[in-house]
Amino acid sequence: MRLNPPLRRGQLGLTLVELMISVVIGLVALAALLVVYLGSRAAYVSSDSLARVQESGRFAVEFIAQEARMSGFMGCRSRNLSDADQSLINITNPPVAFSGSRDAIRGFDGSNAASISLWTNLTPIARVGASDVITIRRATGQMVGIAANSDPVARTVTIRHNALGIGNGDLVVLGNCERAMLFYVTNSPATTGVGTFPTVLEFNASGGGPSGTLGNDTSIPLPAFEVTSRAEVMRVVETSYFIGVNSAGRPALFRASGGAVEELVDNVEDMDVLYGVAGPDGDGVIEAYRRADQIPAADWARVVSARISLLVAAPTDNVATGEQTYVFRETTGDGVADQQTAPDRRLRHVFTATISLRNRVL
Repeated sequence: MRLNPPLRRGQLGLTLVELMISVVIGLVALAALLVVYLGSRAAYVSSDSLARVQESGRFAVEFIAQEARMSGFMGCRSRNLSDADQSLINITNPPVAFSGSRDAIRGFDGSNAASISLWTNLTPIARVGASDVITIRRATGQMVGIAANSDPVARTVTIRHNALGIGNGDLVVLGNCERAMLFYVTNSPATTGVGTFPTVLEFNASGGGPSGTLGNDTSIPLPAFEVTSRAEVMRVVETSYFIGVNSAGRPALFRASGGAVEELVDNVEDMDVLYGVAGPDGDGVIEAYRRADQIPAADWARVVSARISLLVAAPTDNVATGEQTYVFRETTGDGVADQQTAPDRRLRHVFTATISLRNRVL
């Protein structure tokens, strides 16, 4: 048998040194590809996290802004309602929350124990840290006209139908373009369809709510709302926005109304609200922006705007390449928001919007 002779220089074949060089070159190329892949993946994760933050921030701000703009809405006559000129007649007993019948917005400062203790959390969701709470009152849903003139003596008003499902103990407003009356329903009207189903609403001294604890002050003189004035009835609700912990253990923006609570936007870590307070001369010009704990009870009727700041984090950790700082919440009393340092490597951004309370401005 003839053996093949060894390969000579110039013939096909690799020496051990050449083989090792080839392996090293291959490893270098593979490492380069790996670096490009990891860089591309990091850029994608960073871009995706930033997009999620921007999306969450816009949604969260818009949810609160829409509600705040409508604060104090009471139907046709909503601006500059006042007990003094009887444009708003508040007969609720016990009186509706806050400091007076024309109040439509109230804040609770989460960094002040006395202020936040004034807010009653009717939900099982725990509020997060020093986050603020903002509560808004307004008429909501459809309007339904009255079928007959209201009766101040019998303390009743007949509406065309009760497709709204107004029930015992509900807070409602009866109003036209001249005045509005706020009262608790003290009977149990049946729910009807849309159409002609005359339904009587009573506003007696007691009997509202499941235990009959809600009622109305019968000593306050009442006007008669006439059909020809196009008076209508709407349900009035109070809605609170706060930061709580969701089922995944992450902070989120929650909305609570009428005992129900819903999660709106996740990864909203904090909320700070300042309120624009107009001067006492009634010109509507804002004198200063104050925290909720800096506003006396009597001054909430002069709040004409709200500056809302939300701290939103990315859903993914280990994205930021270094220590991340941001400016949020004033805690030292100098009126300037403080610089904060992120506790982890999630991307974060502060969203701020100043909202005019349409039914307060002149």
